[in-house]
Amino acid sequence: MVNTRVIEIIAATISDYLLIQNMARFYVYDASRVCGFISQEWTISADGLYASSDFKHYITDPDRHAYLVKVDGEIAGFVLLHQSGKSFETNWCMGEFFILAKFQSKGVGREVAHQIWDMHQGIWEVSVIPENKPAHAFWQKIISAYTSGHYVEEIKDVDYDAHQPKRIVFTFDSCLKRFY
Repeated sequence: MVNTRVIEIIAATISDYLLIQNMARFYVYDASRVCGFISQEWTISADGLYASSDFKHYITDPDRHAYLVKVDGEIAGFVLLHQSGKSFETNWCMGEFFILAKFQSKGVGREVAHQIWDMHQGIWEVSVIPENKPAHAFWQKIISAYTSGHYVEEIKDVDYDAHQPKRIVFTFDSCLKRFY
């Protein structure tokens, strides 16, 4: 018997805002396993819930895009994109990418990322907090597969995180599926 699944990437609307914010708590929880000691921003609050950044601007700003991910009709995660990278040549940045634990390590993240890159052609940046070794390994593997190994990976300074001012940044061209 063949195990097939239907993966949908759906543009989020303002009515999806609360859903994305609720999932973002799980996103922070997952990331806190490896990034939780970088700063107090990763500390669970007194009410027992993790807090996340407000992602509304990904839905309301025309230079940003928010997507819901569904697997066989079930909510499975979200993808948040923006268009301001470390290089002026960058067309797209992976702002936030989250697949719920139930769907992790099953190829869903790889398929979603590849579909997103096909949907939004151009020069891409994907950045990772250096302490997040699982995310680094994930992005390295799927970007390499997507580009046939034609990408650049480097450590860059960022100005948006005082607690962790460095990121591992992957750069590639999704139009050509390689980097020049």
